Amino acid sequence: MLKIKDFATLCGCSIYTLRYYDQIDLLKPSIVNNNSGYRYYTEDQLLKFIEIKEFQEIGFRVEEIKELEKLDQKEVSKLILEKIDYLQSRLDKSITLLRKYID
Repeated sequence: MLKIKDFATLCGCSIYTLRYYDQIDLLKPSIVNNNSGYRYYTEDQLLKFIEIKEFQEIGFRVEEIKELEKLDQKEVSKLILEKIDYLQSRLDKSITLLRKYID
């Protein structure tokens, strides 16, 4: 078990991020000590944190990521493909704009 500070260091984030994820039920600690309030995480939860960050990197908001957890793999794949289409559209528009300035 890792204390929140150690888990945050391992994840490369702040303890405030982990507390926020706990508050919104995105990534709950494995154990919360009732007396001290200390949060403890397992090393396995690192994979969950990495997945959250991967979704954020492609443009999903934390509220959307929470909803993804309720879906099956096929539905999540569909939403990722929709996100890719959206990002491709933005990239195409950016390239068009860039060409105006290069030409």
